[in-house]
Amino acid sequence: MELSLTDRFVDLADESFEVAIRVGALRDSSLIARPLAPSPLIVCASPAYLSRYGTPATPKDLERHHCLATGFARGPERDWRFTLADGSEETVRVPGRLDISGGGMALREAALAGLGIILQPELMVEQDIAAGRLIQLLADSPAPIIPVHLVYLPERKLTAKLASFVDFVIARFGPGAKEGLHKSCRIGLPNKRSAATIVE
Repeated sequence: MELSLTDRFVDLADESFEVAIRVGALRDSSLIARPLAPSPLIVCASPAYLSRYGTPATPKDLERHHCLATGFARGPERDWRFTLADGSEETVRVPGRLDISGGGMALREAALAGLGIILQPELMVEQDIAAGRLIQLLADSPAPIIPVHLVYLPERKLTAKLASFVDFVIARFGPGAKEGLHKSCRIGLPNKRSAATIVE
């Protein structure tokens, strides 16, 4: 198997990939999509940042912090949603001095450098939180859980090797699995989006 790890969107047909794992809402409904266990979104920052600027106690407090996002400063990446203790939802338009290109891994590196607070899938930051390099924030007001899918082209011949790979991923990381993909770092799998070509 040839495995490519990247944060960018991969076009399976144009780039000759057979299967991909995608985090977030699917863009292309023509793909065959097999749901995997979803991944929680985590708000976190480095100890250095929190020491300098303080720790937000509520989602509203984020309006007074440096929050990092990709894309345009006025785009939807700046609207962070939370579920409060009473079950209601709150959306906070977070400010920021930086808009970072390069996807989730670039945001993670910026947070590790103490540049601000990020909102990222748990699969991106779990190891850093466990090691104390990042601190989880607002755990009592969780952000949404985002979908994760294994996708492949409908016209792609499902070879024995590809079928075995799909079955393995679904069994290990599917919705009913004991550990979802967001726990994959514990068993040595990559914490980036991935695409694969199954070599016969």
